[in-house]
Amino acid sequence: MASLRLYFLLFLNIWFNTSGTEAKAPSRPVQPYHYDYSRIQETDQAWKCWKEGYRPPPATSNKIHEQGNGTVAEIERILRFDQSNTVLFLFTSNSDNQNLHTTFTVERNKLVRLSLDNAGLERLELTLLGRENDCRLADLSVPRNRLRDLPTGVERLTALRKLDYSYNLLEEFKLDRLANAAGLKQLLLSHNRLERFVATEQVNLAALHKLDLSNNRLRALDASYWTMPQLETFHVDNNRHLTVIDGWTRAKFPLVKGFDPAGTNNWNQTWLKSVQ
Repeated sequence: MASLRLYFLLFLNIWFNTSGTEAKAPSRPVQPYHYDYSRIQETDQAWKCWKEGYRPPPATSNKIHEQGNGTVAEIERILRFDQSNTVLFLFTSNSDNQNLHTTFTVERNKLVRLSLDNAGLERLELTLLGRENDCRLADLSVPRNRLRDLPTGVERLTALRKLDYSYNLLEEFKLDRLANAAGLKQLLLSHNRLERFVATEQVNLAALHKLDLSNNRLRALDASYWTMPQLETFHVDNNRHLTVIDGWTRAKFPLVKGFDPAGTNNWNQTWLKSVQ
């Protein structure tokens, strides 16, 4: 009887010591994300609007370059750099960033060039008070992210020379929104999900020399409202349901020699011969 009581007491002791303790799953290692960024700060910016040929003067500028591997928090910290004195910020990553989810807000700044390549971006915003930033940003490049639309306010960026939204999730692009960027030279929209690339009024992009709409889902394209006399490189291959481009003539786009040399689209051959 005494031995039974002893076994019972031992059982109770074990039960009380283990009942409140659950087995903990091993913690998942924190995924590191590669980063490589450069930043130029200009401490005494006397100019107001960007002009061709601008270079930050060495006497009043400072360049920072860092690379490594960091956590989500560290990537977010890098993207929260001080925009008030930064003229150039270039970020890129060679990681698989599908699990990296970030946003970026362009605030009142001195930026001339902003590139966020493979930064896990899911939202890009412009919150510019006043009009002083309208004529500064010349290069806005955000390739290899997960952006679904252009930010509100992009219409105000009159100094744009390059807009790169390649490898994102755009489904529609309204060219009218770039009507004020008369000096735009490159518009890069390849590898999105574009089904519509439209202009509802005449858009004069007299300096545009490269337009890339390749690897999208375009079924129709109308160039009637495009004024692009300097257009030389035009990529529209791998839009397999595209058969014609309305409004396209050799006289209107004399510098374009060919736009689907590999024949990846289902072109109307009679139309294709008439324009090439």
